[in-house]
Amino acid sequence: MSKIYWVSIAKRTDEFEVKQSVVEKIFAKKSELKDFLEKEGYCKAARNQYLKIEDELIYEAAVEKVKMK
Repeated sequence: MSKIYWVSIAKRTDEFEVKQSVVEKIFAKKSELKDFLEKEGYCKAARNQYLKIEDELIYEAAVEKVKMK
């Protein structure tokens, strides 16, 4: 059984309003995922949730581990 890591990044203007889904990415390894999040400037907010704040925008990255047979 193999695993992939799926990341969905949403752009928000405030705490409740989701403006649009920005990007969805798939990573084969957890280390690749962590490198991407670190390089882009995301900070861990909760389990499987990362945040990045730029100017007046909030980017929220939700991470899911998907097991494949």
